[in-house]
Amino acid sequence: MSFVQVEFLGFLLVVFCVYWALARVSWQNRLLLVASYVFYGWVHPGLGLLLAAVTMVNYLAGRAIVSRPDLGGRIVGAATALCILTLCGFKYFGWFVEAFAAVIPESVAILRVGLPLGLSFYTFHNLAYTIDVHRGRVQVERDVETYLLYGSYFPQLVAGPVERPSNMLPQFHTPRQFDVEKLRSGLGLALWGAFKKIAIADTISPFVDMLFAHPDPSWAMVWAGALGFTVQALADFSGYTDIARGSSRMLGIELMKNFDHPYLAASPMEFWQRWHISFSTWLRDYVYLPACFSPFVRRWITIPFTGEWSPFWHTTRALFITMFASGIWHGSTWNFVVWGLYHATMATVYTAVLAKLPKKVKKQKGWRWGTVPLQFGVTVVGMYIFREPSLANSWARLQLNPFAGTRDEWIVAVSMVGLCVAGAIPLVAGLVAERYVIPRLRDLPVYLPLQTTAWAVFALAVFSSVRTTATDFIYFQF
Repeated sequence: MSFVQVEFLGFLLVVFCVYWALARVSWQNRLLLVASYVFYGWVHPGLGLLLAAVTMVNYLAGRAIVSRPDLGGRIVGAATALCILTLCGFKYFGWFVEAFAAVIPESVAILRVGLPLGLSFYTFHNLAYTIDVHRGRVQVERDVETYLLYGSYFPQLVAGPVERPSNMLPQFHTPRQFDVEKLRSGLGLALWGAFKKIAIADTISPFVDMLFAHPDPSWAMVWAGALGFTVQALADFSGYTDIARGSSRMLGIELMKNFDHPYLAASPMEFWQRWHISFSTWLRDYVYLPACFSPFVRRWITIPFTGEWSPFWHTTRALFITMFASGIWHGSTWNFVVWGLYHATMATVYTAVLAKLPKKVKKQKGWRWGTVPLQFGVTVVGMYIFREPSLANSWARLQLNPFAGTRDEWIVAVSMVGLCVAGAIPLVAGLVAERYVIPRLRDLPVYLPLQTTAWAVFALAVFSSVRTTATDFIYFQF
């Protein structure tokens, strides 16, 4: 089931009403558990078995770590290997079949399967629990029903946020009372997310698809398409997160913030502190930091051609390992690998240049005015690499003449840029409202009428923009 399906509205309404009619937290949790598996198995009920298997592997691993702490490292390794192999089997088997179609038996080729929805997200979500239990950061969850709910909670199940057990498990144990303010806040956030997805992302999406599918685009068309996808990606993915957070808040459970206006970042590092925060911090805690401090990794992290060790190369190679893993996680085509290494390279270049700049320059008040547009350009290039699956096409189009193109091609490019500006205006207005308007009006009598008017505007825009051929969320493919 998708958040933008009409069925989801009825599903959430039924869950909401029954949920708050139940008096005990254990009953509420059981309802959420059943609802989560109904939500996930709405189209393909059999997928619930895979979700339950991944969840139970990590539940049993956590119990085993507590029972045999002397074998904790091996248990974590076994659970991680089993989950990652399952993920890779679904995610990369199709690539394996295509790459070796000429030499593998036909009986193997017919075993090709699609990627189950949300598998990447709930695999990492569950692995965070097992690793944190081993590290002593969270207590083992002994109640199997509570842990099954942690592993399958429907608002964040399919595309995140990639939650941590330290945030979610205590909330499932805490009694929850109906709160009108949380209802209002959650409903507004969910409507805002639906508006971003349907009215902005889905409006831009067909034009972006046409530009990327064009067999011989001009330079202007290429970068107009890249800019369009940059706006689409933010509206689409942050829209999903807002619907997830808003729906969960109405049920009294708070999910972590996953986006913090990433296109205002002034550096590559700051961008990843603002974009898909739950996944970025997951990579930091479970890939980057282990790569930095692992004795095994440290033995071969040396300055090229010298055999020496330095902090800069130490952290740089850990960064490349992390971003390579991020690229592989996103997909089995080479553009994702290049995308990950591109971002690692930009972060390394920025760090090296920043280290050489005089302190006076870095302390200038207008520093961000120059670095934010520069970082936005870096982001647009990264989005183009991410969106274009063919490396040959990417390389050829990067070499196009910026001044070439027919009159019609320039009209198409300018129209796409205009559509991007139109889509960006509500996003900027939302930022201004969040930071400056709402804090000043929240306690005034006029706030409630303005809030309900905004809800009506969002709902009207959503229902007038929805299409019979609705576009899935971008991150459903990962």
